[in-house]
Amino acid sequence: MPMELKVGVVGCGNIFNLAHRNALRAMEGVRVVACMDVIGERADEGARAFKARAFTNLDEFLDLDTDVVEVLTPTYTHAEIAVKALKAGKHVIVEKPIALTVEEGQRMIRTAEKEDLHLLVGHVRRFDKRWVQMKEIIRKRNILPMHIRKSEVQYLPFPADYWYWDEGRSGGVAVDLGVHVTDFLRWFFGSEPVSVYAVGKAIREEARANGTFDHFVMMISFEGEKTGIAEVSWAYPYPARYGVFYHQVDVMGKNGRIRYTPLDTPVVGVAKANFEMPRFSPLLSTFPDAFERELRHFFNVIKGREEPLITAEDALIALKIAEKAKESARSGEVVEV
Repeated sequence: MPMELKVGVVGCGNIFNLAHRNALRAMEGVRVVACMDVIGERADEGARAFKARAFTNLDEFLDLDTDVVEVLTPTYTHAEIAVKALKAGKHVIVEKPIALTVEEGQRMIRTAEKEDLHLLVGHVRRFDKRWVQMKEIIRKRNILPMHIRKSEVQYLPFPADYWYWDEGRSGGVAVDLGVHVTDFLRWFFGSEPVSVYAVGKAIREEARANGTFDHFVMMISFEGEKTGIAEVSWAYPYPARYGVFYHQVDVMGKNGRIRYTPLDTPVVGVAKANFEMPRFSPLLSTFPDAFERELRHFFNVIKGREEPLITAEDALIALKIAEKAKESARSGEVVEV
């Protein structure tokens, strides 16, 4: 594997502009040589940031000499693009969720195995200093978690015709946000899911218009009589300028308890034309440097220098729990995972 990796980026929209562009610019031993987007302006803008080539055609983009392809496109396109890139001989880094369905995710994993290439999935929570530190404290203090409650809630700022609101394209809030929390719970417990019971609500007009849920609660049983409660929402009435994303975690263990919530801490407000609260990041509940750590690790895995901290199989299990939770919310029954 060459010491400098040539990277191509597919998808120059939200997550590219908010996180990956700056993270990629901070990387050493990595050169972005191409940016592809179906919207020409976005491809051009992305390419300009790296003095790279711009493409609107995926096949032409994949013909280029690259080592790694980053897939930063809407969820429903992940499988098709990743499989094509793997078959073209490229390692793939794909944003979470791994795919729209477990079946698609399995196809991606099988293709990566067949081509003997890396498929790495961006579950960025695993690289956020707060959660890494919290997990280390749990281990050092021998807290032995038995019950964890994790919330990730926001007010989704997009109009009703945006792809996020279409469950057939995003998987809905249970998948899009849910996989962050299902993976977090499995990671913190260090044990496998057994069953899930879930309840969904359609609160906002955008959710009702699309026949989807915008608030979702999962109760997940894990091996060893451990339980996790995952709450995710796109309907949380929290003004965007005060913080895009509110999150909290509460861990109860045999030998102690550990809790983190930003709202427990008094903060200083800023009064300008309007009142603002300071924000760590315009991004969800992730510090921007988590993306740098994630990508640096992924590139080191591809170079053979590190073993993956999260595998595509881990990402698939996170998706499977969310998928089973959706089944539970529809049927009103507990569903085995």
